[in-house]
Amino acid sequence: MNDLVERFEVAFNQIHQHLKEFNGYPKNDNFVELLQRSKLKHSVIRVHFDLLKQYAKLRNALVHERIRDDYYIATPHLEVVESLEHIKQTLDQPPEALEFATHPVIFFKDTSLLTEIMTAFDQQGVSQFPIYSTDNEFLGLLTNDGIVRWIARTVDHNLVNLTDITARDVLQDGLNPSIEFLSSHGTVYELEERFERSLEEERKLKAVILTESGKANDAPLGIVTTWDLIKVDRRNEDE
Repeated sequence: MNDLVERFEVAFNQIHQHLKEFNGYPKNDNFVELLQRSKLKHSVIRVHFDLLKQYAKLRNALVHERIRDDYYIATPHLEVVESLEHIKQTLDQPPEALEFATHPVIFFKDTSLLTEIMTAFDQQGVSQFPIYSTDNEFLGLLTNDGIVRWIARTVDHNLVNLTDITARDVLQDGLNPSIEFLSSHGTVYELEERFERSLEEERKLKAVILTESGKANDAPLGIVTTWDLIKVDRRNEDE
């Protein structure tokens, strides 16, 4: 077998195997069909979608349109083979979620004064802070939008008294957004799947917090929002 053809088929088949795994090994394991399903879930597939569709056509030509076992009507160029192998390698060794997270994570205790947290919003240029108890139990994510809604509910005669108001007071007002946790060693695919599942469940996932073990009460090592996922697409486009 032609060396380039062999390398192409090996890489293509391994990518096909990844697509089957991504989709739970469905009965219909047509490559292009699996590609379409995976497009919305995985950034590597999304970025290289059109290219992989073209490679699927070439693969069909290699398999079905050869004259003899050792004679192919069409053979892939070296650049094509190397491109396919690069995509395969990225799928084999996906980057860790922490690479795309905002870190280090600034967080506050539930006893922290709201005025202190509001000052941090202004100084740090972020839109949310995790809140923990004095025993390091995760209590929720305090967002600037949540504070605005809390103020709107609390205002009295155009005045709001923030004296002695703490993070716990605002969180207890029932404005705590949806949060999930993931190990800091988890892959970017696991991260993307969390957000994709929340969309399927019609549940807005505000952020994923990364900890060493993936448990809520460990120290936060990184935080990922939907905006951070844009970094994933940009990185794949640049590679």
